[in-house]
Amino acid sequence: MKKLATYTAPAHLLEVERTVEVAQQPSYNDQRFGLSVDMESRTYRERMEPRKRLKSEPENENEKKSTGKTIPLTDDVLDRIIPKGYIKATPPDAQQVDAYEMPISAPVAAETLPEYDGIAMRKEDVRHFAVLLEAPREGPEARTQVRAAELVLRAKNGAPPVRRKAVRALRAQARELGPQPILSLVLPLMLEPALDEGDRHVLGKIVTRSLPAWDAEARPFVHQIVTAVGPQLLDPDMTLRLEARDCIAALARSAGFASLVASLRPDLDHSDEYVRNVTARVFAVVAVTLGLAKVVPFVRAVIKSKSAPARHTGIRIVHHICVLLGGGNGAAVLPHLASLVSVLQPALGDEAVHVRSAAAGTMAQLAESVRPYGAAALEPVMPVAWAALRQHRGRALASFMRCVAAVVPALAHDSAYEEHAAYYTRELVRVAAREFAAPDDDMRRSVLRVVASLPLSRAAVPQYRTALVAPFFRHMATRRAASDSQTARLVSTVAVHLAQLDVPYVVEQLCPLAKDANESLRRVAADALGKIVSVGNTTDNVSPTAALDDRAAAALLDAVLVAFQEQAPPHPVYLAAVAAVCRALGTRLTPHVPGLLSTVLYRMKHADAEVRAQAADLAAAVAPAIGADAARRLIVFFYESLGEVYPEVLGSVVGALRACLAALDPNARMALENPPLAALLPALTPILKNRHDKVQEQSILFVGLIARTGADTINAKEWMRVCYDLLDMLKSTRRRVRVAANATFGHIANTIGPQDVLAMLLDNLRVQERQLRVCTGVAIAIVADTCAPFTVLPALMNEYRVPDKNVQNSVLKALSFMFEYLDGATARPYVYAVAPLLMDALTDRDQVHRQTGATVVRHLALACAARGVHADLHPVFVHFLNLVLPNIYEVSPHVISRVVEALDALRIAVGAGVYLNYVWAGLFHAARKVRTPYWKLYNAAYVQHCDSLVPCYPRLEYDQLDELDVWI
Repeated sequence: MKKLATYTAPAHLLEVERTVEVAQQPSYNDQRFGLSVDMESRTYRERMEPRKRLKSEPENENEKKSTGKTIPLTDDVLDRIIPKGYIKATPPDAQQVDAYEMPISAPVAAETLPEYDGIAMRKEDVRHFAVLLEAPREGPEARTQVRAAELVLRAKNGAPPVRRKAVRALRAQARELGPQPILSLVLPLMLEPALDEGDRHVLGKIVTRSLPAWDAEARPFVHQIVTAVGPQLLDPDMTLRLEARDCIAALARSAGFASLVASLRPDLDHSDEYVRNVTARVFAVVAVTLGLAKVVPFVRAVIKSKSAPARHTGIRIVHHICVLLGGGNGAAVLPHLASLVSVLQPALGDEAVHVRSAAAGTMAQLAESVRPYGAAALEPVMPVAWAALRQHRGRALASFMRCVAAVVPALAHDSAYEEHAAYYTRELVRVAAREFAAPDDDMRRSVLRVVASLPLSRAAVPQYRTALVAPFFRHMATRRAASDSQTARLVSTVAVHLAQLDVPYVVEQLCPLAKDANESLRRVAADALGKIVSVGNTTDNVSPTAALDDRAAAALLDAVLVAFQEQAPPHPVYLAAVAAVCRALGTRLTPHVPGLLSTVLYRMKHADAEVRAQAADLAAAVAPAIGADAARRLIVFFYESLGEVYPEVLGSVVGALRACLAALDPNARMALENPPLAALLPALTPILKNRHDKVQEQSILFVGLIARTGADTINAKEWMRVCYDLLDMLKSTRRRVRVAANATFGHIANTIGPQDVLAMLLDNLRVQERQLRVCTGVAIAIVADTCAPFTVLPALMNEYRVPDKNVQNSVLKALSFMFEYLDGATARPYVYAVAPLLMDALTDRDQVHRQTGATVVRHLALACAARGVHADLHPVFVHFLNLVLPNIYEVSPHVISRVVEALDALRIAVGAGVYLNYVWAGLFHAARKVRTPYWKLYNAAYVQHCDSLVPCYPRLEYDQLDELDVWI
C-alpha cells in the first residue's frame, strides 16, 4: 500500500506536562476570602501558564514539525481502525477536486411549503391536502376526492373571487361529489387550533350549504359534524354562534331528529360538562328548527333518566330553548307551556342539588319567556318552589328566589290569582330584605334582580319603608356596591323601582348619596334621581315631582348640581340628571334659575377646558326650562365666547348658543337685539371651516335653525357663501355631519329659492369622489322635497344628458332619493316625465345604471301604489315591468337584489294577475338556469299575494285525469 495521508492530533488535545506541586493546607484567611498566597504572589500570566490555549492551524503545523508526533493514515492503520467489511472506493475523475473550493452560501428556507395551481398551502394544509401533492391516481373515487380537495383548498386559501367561485361550485356539485370526500377534509380542518376566523367561516358555509343537497346521505356523519360545529355555539362571537346555529338547523332538516338522537345519545350523560352543555345547545337548536312538539317527548324521557348528568342535560335543553325563543318571541313557547312545566316540575325536587337549581333557573327562564301570560300553567309550580326556597341556602336559594319572582308577575296579571301574587310578593320581600346583607356578591345581585322583577305596591307591602326600602339603602346603597359596575346598574334600577312606592322618601335617601365623596356612589345616585323624575307617572297616577315639597325640590336640584360639579371623569349621567330634574320641576325651577346661571357662568371662566365644556353642555341641557330672560343673558355670554380656542369647548359653546336661541319663541327671536339675528350667521361662517366633528355638527345645526326661523334678515349672497362651506362638510367622515348638512341645504333653498342652490349642487355631481356625489344627490332630493319637485326635476333631467357615467349615475341616485321622500300624491304627476329617462337607464349596458334605475322604479311604484294606481298610470308601470324583467338573469348580488325589489314593487302596482302573465312561461322552461329566477319571483308573489293569486292560476285541460294516471 502507498501512503495516502498523515494525521496529526490537534495541539489542544495533547497532554501538557505540568509540574507536580505539593498541596498546602489553606489558612483561615484563605478560606474566608477565597485567596491563596500562591495566587497573590504569581502574576496572571504565570497562573494561566499550565492551560494550553486553542491554537490556529499554522501554529499546529509548526508544533507538529517541532514535536514530530504524527500518525500516518496508511491502509494498514485504517484497516485496524475501521471494522471489517469496508472496501476502498476510487472517486470518479469528474468528481476529483484538485484545489479547494469555497462552499456556496445561499439562504435555505427552514421549511418550504408547497403550492397547488398557484394557491399556497399553509402548514396545517399539507397533511389534509396530501392527495393533491401525490401522483395522480386512476378511478372515479380518486378523481372525486381530488376534485373535492381542489375546491375546498380554493375556497379556503384562494383570493376572494376564487373563494366565492369555489363555494358556489361546491354547493352545485355537492350531490355529485357526496358527503364523504368533502366532510373528510372540512371537518378535520375545522378542528385545527390554528384556524383563523375567516377560514372557519368559509368551511362552516361549505357544510351548511351542502347539507340540503345530501339529505339522508349525511346521517353517518352527524356526530362528526356536531363535534366540529357544536363548540361554536359557545363562542363569544355572535357571528360564529349564528353560523353554527344555521349549520345545526340544516343538519336537523337533512338527517332528521332520529339520527341526531341516535348519534348524540352517549353525550347526554358524558362525564365532561362541556360536552353536555354543547349537546344541550345542539338539541335546543334542533327543537327550534323542527318544532317543540317533536322534541318535548324526548326531553321528558331524558329528564326522567336515572343518570343525574342526563337529567341536568335535559333541563339545560329546555333552558336554551327558552333563550332562543324568548325575548319577544315567546308565542312559540306558549302553546307548549303546560307540557314544559309538567316536564320540569318533578326536577324541582330532585335528589341532586345542582339538578334542582338548574330546574329552578330554567323554570324562571320559561316564565320570563311568556311573561305576563301563562298563570294557569305556572301556578301549580309555586307550592313546590316556595317549599324548596325555604329549605335552601346559597346559590340554590338564589335560583328558587328567581323562579318564584318570575312567576309572580304572571299571577299578578291574571285577576284570578291576584291574592296569590300579593302573598308571594310579601314573602319574597321578607326574604330579599334578609339577603341584602349577604356577603356573596352573586347572591346580592340575584336578590336585586328579584326585587326589580316584583310587582310592588303599597297594598302588597304595607310596611314598605321598614320592610324593604330601609334595608335596601342600608346594605345596597354603599360604596362597595357602587364599585362594581354590574351591581351599580342593578342598584340604580331597583331604586327607580322602589320609587313607585314612595317618591319623596326614596329621593330623600338618594340626595345625600349624590353628594358623597365616592365618585361611583355619586354616579349611581345621580342616575337613579334622573330616572325617577323622568318617569311620567307612578302607580298612583301622580307626577313624580308633584309629591315633593319646595324644600325637597331644592334639595333634589342641589344634589344633582353638586354631583355634576364634582364629577372627576366626565360622564353623561350627570348632565342627563340635571336636565331631567330641571324639566320635571317646570315653573318651580324659577327661584333656582339665578343659581343655575351663576354656576354656568362661574364654570365657564374656569382655566380647565374640560370644565368649560361641561358648563356649556349644562347650559344647553337646561335652556328649555330656564325661561326667556335667562336665555337672553346666556345668548349674550356665549356669543362673546365664540372665540374659544379649544375645539371641544367651542363645539359645546355653539351648541349652547343654539339651544338658548331655540328656547325663545319666534317673535322674541326676531326681536333679539344683542346680538341681532343677522350678526349670528357671519360669526358662524369662519367657525364652519373648523374640522372638528363636534364643531361642524353644532355649527351646521345652528345654521339650519337660523335658516328655518330668521332667514329673511340675512342677504342671499351670505347664504350662498354658507352653501359653499357646507359642500366641504359633505366630505366629513361622520354620518351625522353629512346628514345635518344635507338637511340644511333644504332649509336654505326654501329661504332663498332653489335655483342658485341647485346649480351649485349640480356642479358638485362632476367630482370623482363617490361619497360626495351620493351626498349631493341626497341634498338635491331634500331640496326637491322642500321646494316641490317641479323646481328641481327639469334641471336634473337636463344634467342626465352629460356624457359622463358618474354624473348620470348621480342623477339617478338623486331621483331615487327624491321619490323615496315624496308621497304618492306628490310623485304621481311626474311619472310620465321621468319615464324616458328611466327607460334609457334600464337599457344601458352599465350594470350600475340598471341597478340604480331599478331602485328609482321601486320607489316610484310603491309611492304611487300607496294610494292606488290610477288607470292612466297602469301602462307606464307595465312598460317598466317589460324593461326590468330581463335583468333577473344578472349574477351580481347587488344588481339582482335591486331588480327583485323593483319587480316586487311593480307587482303591487300593476296587480298580481298581470304580473303572473310574465312569470308562467318561465316556471316550466327547459333550462334550469331560466326556471330558477322565475320560481324565486313566484315564491315571493305567493308569500305576499297568496289570496290574489287564486283567480289567476291557469286552467288545465287535462284536470279530468287522475293524478296516478298522469304519473304512469
